[in-house]
Amino acid sequence: MLNGKPAGVPCVQLDENLRCKTFGQPERPACCSGLQPSEEMCGTSREQAIRWLSEMEHLTAPSNHTGKTASR
Repeated sequence: MLNGKPAGVPCVQLDENLRCKTFGQPERPACCSGLQPSEEMCGTSREQAIRWLSEMEHLTAPSNHTGKTASR
């Protein structure tokens, strides 16, 4: 996404199964290719991974940096 992805908005590069269409491709953004899975991030299930990613989006939403509370 040209100016980044807003928190809570799915990436435009996800297909209907929520899989990255640019995975392994040279045009994949550095912020994505640099993200390395870990047990902390992925847990033991897809649900745990989605919960962790959602929390990271919430904590890094622009409104959280202005003193306002981001909506969830």
